Order: sequence, then structure tokens, then C-alpha cells
Amino acid sequence: MASFKDKISHLINQQAPEFVLEQHPKFLEFVKTYFSFMESAELTFSSIQTTDGIQLETETAQENVLLLDGSRIDTDRTQLDSGDKIILENSSFGKFTRGEIITGQTSKATATILAEDLTNNRVFISAQDKFVIGETVIGSTSSASAIISNYKPNPVTNIQELLNFRDPDKTISSFLTKFRNEFLNTLPETLNSNVSKRKLIKNVKSLYRAKGTDRAHQIFFRLLFNEDSETIYPREQMLRVSDGKWNTSLILRAISSLGDTLNLIGRTITGQTSGATATVENVFKFQIGENEVSEFILNSDTISGTFQINEEIRGTETDEDDAFIKASITGIPSLISITNDGTLYSQGETISVTGGGTGATINVDSIGTGGITNFYIENSGTNYEIGDSLVFSSGNATAKVAVVNGGITQETSTSTTEDHIILEDETVRGDSYTGNKIVQETGTGSGDITDIRIINAGNNYSSLPTITVTSTSGSSAQIYCYGSEIGRVQSTKINESGAGYEASPSPPTIAFRTNGLIIDRVGAFLSGETITGVGTDGSTAITATFVSLDTNTNIITMSGASGAFGNDTTITGSGGATATIKISDLATGTSTVSAIATTSGLYLNQDGHVSETTMRIQDSLYYQDFSYVIKVGRSINDWRDSFKKTMHTGGFYFTAQVDIVSQIDMQLRNITTINSGLNYTPIAGIINTLFSTIFGRRLGTIDDGTTLRASPQAGVDPDFNDSTSEHFTVNTRDLTLRRHYKLNNLIIIKERTGIRGNTTKYGRAVAGPNMKSIGDKLLNDYFSTQVTLESLGQLRLTGTLNTSIDGELSILGDFNEKLKTSFTIPSEIFQVSGDSFDETFTTFDDTTKTFDVA
Repeated sequence: MASFKDKISHLINQQAPEFVLEQHPKFLEFVKTYFSFMESAELTFSSIQTTDGIQLETETAQENVLLLDGSRIDTDRTQLDSGDKIILENSSFGKFTRGEIITGQTSKATATILAEDLTNNRVFISAQDKFVIGETVIGSTSSASAIISNYKPNPVTNIQELLNFRDPDKTISSFLTKFRNEFLNTLPETLNSNVSKRKLIKNVKSLYRAKGTDRAHQIFFRLLFNEDSETIYPREQMLRVSDGKWNTSLILRAISSLGDTLNLIGRTITGQTSGATATVENVFKFQIGENEVSEFILNSDTISGTFQINEEIRGTETDEDDAFIKASITGIPSLISITNDGTLYSQGETISVTGGGTGATINVDSIGTGGITNFYIENSGTNYEIGDSLVFSSGNATAKVAVVNGGITQETSTSTTEDHIILEDETVRGDSYTGNKIVQETGTGSGDITDIRIINAGNNYSSLPTITVTSTSGSSAQIYCYGSEIGRVQSTKINESGAGYEASPSPPTIAFRTNGLIIDRVGAFLSGETITGVGTDGSTAITATFVSLDTNTNIITMSGASGAFGNDTTITGSGGATATIKISDLATGTSTVSAIATTSGLYLNQDGHVSETTMRIQDSLYYQDFSYVIKVGRSINDWRDSFKKTMHTGGFYFTAQVDIVSQIDMQLRNITTINSGLNYTPIAGIINTLFSTIFGRRLGTIDDGTTLRASPQAGVDPDFNDSTSEHFTVNTRDLTLRRHYKLNNLIIIKERTGIRGNTTKYGRAVAGPNMKSIGDKLLNDYFSTQVTLESLGQLRLTGTLNTSIDGELSILGDFNEKLKTSFTIPSEIFQVSGDSFDETFTTFDDTTKTFDVA
């Protein structure tokens, strides 16, 4: 479709016949003026800045000003201005005049005034549809100003630009309001001053499509207040069953032989013997013994084939590399099988690993629970009565004294056990008494406890409780209990896989500690002493190392047992102490060694954990799946209604949090100097001083003939005389350079300290890095940029001579101890000079230099 945008008034002279031009010039001028009027636009003002004018003197309170009388001056210009105020030449503004250009202060649009009718608060201008309703326009020559209240385009422009009025970028301000009512109806009229309504109308559809999302909420508050917002979903803090994120990894460990294995992250590795391939997700490097070991985290979906122990794996950093990164696979423990679950173990207890490799640590991961099954009487006490209650320190087990004063037993010559004579079953059926033993009459004997009757064995015991007997007259009884299901080993966890377990003997042997209940102890067992006894067959000698004794439950713990101790057998310590093991159940297990192992796994978050303090139980309003919180630095009263209409999703509940934001002025307003104490306000006042002051920075040593200036940090005023070459005193220095001496300390220091609740005695590595020196350097800028916390988290404790913590991953508190470590601190190599900076005659075999050289 053709478009016509030229003004017709400019074409009148070209379109009229020659006789009209010659014979009817006034008519032609009328036609031209008519079309000029049709091409003009009307601008209506709501406020016009008035001109004071020259006030006339009056006898009354009436105010009159001097007006122009144009009836006596025969010029078109004067006739048009007739009746206007006369102003002084130095007046800063007047009134809008015909022919001057006006400019919008917001839109920057310009137009020429064709005629003015200020009596009716309007002017006629050349067509300009970019003016904005409500903006101020200023005349270029009169400096008059007014506020636009309406813009009325001319008919010709309306016809020419009719199709453009559908475009928000091109439509007039009056029509833009219609667009706003149609497309921005739910948004408030007043938006942030930086928001262009024309652009918003064109792009608001994207905002409506994103309704209900965090991104849409951010845009909404940017439009209204130019402030950031945050959408919080309480459902993310709801406690849900089995909501924890559990993760296991497939790991392969190898000893590096060529290249940096860290460059294989995201790359494919290939076994040179097996041909197996896999993609590496991550790589960790650490030192085990004398070998640098790389742990590869493999993507389970990409593993093809079976990697073999001792085979070489290869990979490249990029597809264009012409050299391989190589490493040799080392064997690691992969599967722990429990052959006997034992009893009386605790979660986290260390399991000994013995084999050709080194560095592996395995712990008890979970244990079983159960009830009380047996009682063992260490001291029968006196004056107890049948029915006295046993009180357990924990749990819900209940029991009572069943027999006192002993029962009637067989002659020792006819029985090897302490069985009591009991009544036949049918003789006690239906009577009102408990038990079937024949006992002494009441009032005879010493009242010592013989038997205990279990009323409720209890449940969920993970460790043995202690027992006291409640009695009105009895005293001194010592009774211990046992449960055949308590502390059973259900699963184990490989905390550290170590390396080199393919070496003989392989697979490694795993050994659980021996836990047993003892009575009749004579003497005290000493830590680390050897315990001897017999096995379950009654003849095989068994040895173990004493670890601890819980005197509350009489449970003895031993390590390194050569076998299982027999029940009701005597054990003897190398220090002479003895005791009887009433019952013991040693756990046993086996392990396998492979190239790839699956880690025990860990939770990636705390969701679903009852112990997590940030999680909440679902309620009917806030903590639910269909609620959210808007966090913004404005009161909800300022935006609630418009937000509901524009952004809020039906069926959801929302509330608000006021995000307190403080705006701080960081401008340096004044400064006080250190040396002179002068105060400068503002700081720009000292710029001249900085650039017209000379500061000394000359190096020197304590023995090079120079002396340190009294105030080396203070500058001196410059002397701009060409003859002045030195502003400081000769043979003075501003900075002192000192020499470094290396001291070799051969003193062996032994320290006794507590680490993780364990007392240990170890030597301090004086000339090398230790855990404490690494911890001290964590605050050093250079160190912290070269070493990541992730790499420090892979350090393992070593050198404590305590098997329960050696090999454990380090925690933050370990960096307070002066433990040795294989970690290498990033360093710079520099030369330490002798007497002067340029000396070359001192050699390493020189024997004349001493530490007190002057």
C-alpha cells in the first residue's frame, strides 16, 4: 500500500495553475494557510509559567500591568502581539511566541509554534506526536514553560500515520494510555522512573507467560521499585519421609607415572591390558606412603569392560594432545562380608586391616539392637527378698529377684554344673507362685540373690545398661546383664581405601575387636598388656591386647585377638590380673580386593533427617507445597493488590518478608594525616600535596655504612632548583634489608597432647610443614589462592601412633596440632647471601663462617 507523508502546504505553489499564481495570490495564500492549519497539531497546557510584566501604579488594590497597544503600529507581528504584557529586556522568560521552537524535557521532542492561544491554554504547533502527556516544554527564545495536558494531532497526520498508531513506539501519548489500559491494566499507573511504558507494552507478554516464577517476581519488583526480590518456598524446608539425597561413587585408584592426572577430569581413560574404558568425573590426589595416589571418580554409565589391577591406564588432556597421561591401577578393598556378626560393638568402631597394602580404614557402620537375655551376678549381696525390683539405667526392660538364699543343687560328685533341683512341670501348673525351684523357707539364710526373673526383656538396646536393685533391706549386690542381639555388626563402612592391597598377603585380613563380659576380676589390667586365655575348644591358647574395661557394665575390650575366647574361661594379663569371661561373641568377616570399588556413600543434604534443625513439619498454611514468600525491601501494603492481579497464581498462598537494605555512603569526606595530624576536607584537598612531595625509598643494610632516617615514612618538599640533585641526606636509608640465616636444629622434641579425645605422644617435625603451620597459613593471601579447602580436606592424620585416628580424614580442629603431614606448601626458591649482595666467594664447604659473624 502506498504511503504519503509529504506536507501538502509545501506543494500548493507547484500544483496551482499559472493564472492562479499570477491573478489570485491572496486566494493561493489562503489555501496554503488552510492546509498548514490542517497539518498542525494542538497542544493543550495544564499550567503555564506566568510573566510578571511591568506593574502599573493604582489608587486601589487592583493590579494592572502594562500591555501592548498594537492599533497604531501597522505591522502583522505587532498586531498579533497586541494586548500582551510588556516585559523588561533582562526578563528571564516571557510568553510562547509564534515561530519559536519548543522542546519536551522528558521526550526531547521538538516542534515549531505556528499560533498561540494562551487565553485558552493552548498552542498550535507543527505536528509532533512524540510529546509525553505531563512533561514540561520550554520555548527556545522566550524561555517560557508549560506542562502538557493533551496532544491533539491534525487530521492530515491522523490519516498519514493511522497505521502507525497501532505500534506503541509510534503512537501518540493519548493513544498510549489506551494501550496501557488494555495491556498493563493490573500494573499500577506509577512505575519506576527508568521504565519505558512503550517498551513495557511491547514486552509485557513475556512477563505474563512467566507468571508464578521467581524470575517474573524479580521483573515485577524491578518495574515497580527498581529493587531486587527473592522468592522463598517453604516447601523446601518441609520434613519429608526418605527425602535425603544419598550418593555413592565408583572409584578407581592409580599411582601416577607420567603427566598430571588432574587434567583427565571429563576425559576418557583406557586400560591397556583389559581395554576397558570409562569417563572420569573428578580426580583427587593425595600422598600414601611414598606414592602419589590419584583417585578417579568414574561415571557408572560410561564404564565398558573390566579394569584390572596393576594394568596401565591412559588418557589425554585434549583430543589434540600427542602424549598420554599414564598411571598404574592399584588394588583397594571393595567388599566386606560379615561371617559372624558378634555382639557388643558400637557404631563407628575401628576395624583392623592387615595386608600387603597401606592406608585403608574400615569402621562399623551400623549395629543391631535387642533386649536383655542374660544376667550375671558378681556379688549376691545380703538381706534381699524375692520380688525386689531391678532398675535399668536405660530402656524399658523390667526384672525382679526370683530366688534368694540359693537353691538346692545336686552333689558335686554327680554334676559338673550348678543346676538346681526343680519341681516337675505339672506340680506347679496353676499355682499362685512364680518359678519352679525348691528354695529355703523365708527367714533362713543371708538373703543373697540367687536367681533373677525377666519380666520384660526390653528392646532397642544398642548398648548394655547398668543395673541397681531396689530393696528395703538388701545391699551390696552387683549384677550385670547381657543381650545376644545387642551391638551386632550389621554393616561396615570403608572410610579410606588406601592403596597397594594387591600385594601379598592379599586380600587383607580384617579383625574386629573382642568384647566380652567378665566377672571375678582380680587386679587391674594395664593398657597395651597381653591377655592370654583359651579358645572355644577349651585347649587352644588365645592371645590379645588389652584396650579398655567399662567398670559400669564389666565389658572388656581387646584387640588383635588370635581367636575367639571361650565362655566361662579364665583370662590372664601379662601384669598378673585375672578374670573370668562369662560370655563373648567375636565378629568375623572377609574382604576382597579389586580395581574399582563403590564407596559407602553419604548424604548430599540433610533433607528427611529428623535431627536437621532447619526442617519443619507440614502445617495447613505456611509450610505446605503451595505457598511462597516474597522477600523485598518494601512493605506488602505497597504492592499486594497489584501483585495479586498480575503475578499471583491461583490456588497458592503467599506472604511477605521485608528485606532490610541499608544504603551506605562510602565517599571519603575527610582525612587526618598520620605524621602532621592535619585534617583535610574533602580528601581532594591533599592531591596537590601527594604529587608535590618526595618520599624516600632507598634500600640499605645495617652494615653498609648507611643510617636509617629518623622518620623514613615522612616525605620532603621538592626543591625545583636545577642544581639540586639529592633531596635526602647522603648515606641515609629509608628501608632496611636484612639477611636470612638457616638454622639446623637437631634436638628431638617429644610432645604429649590430646587429639580428638585421645592422648598421644609424638615428635614434632621442626624443619618441615605440619598441620598447625598449614592452619596458620590459611589466612595468608598467597597461600589461600594457591591451595583450596577441598585439597586440605583430603589430608589424613598420620604419626599419632593411635590406630583409632591414624588415617582418618582431617577436620578443622586438627589444624591446631603440630602433627606431621605429607602436604607440600607452595613455595618460592630464593638465594640467601653472605656478607654482601654480590659476593661469590663463599662455598658450601666453607668452614670459617659462623653464626656470630659481624
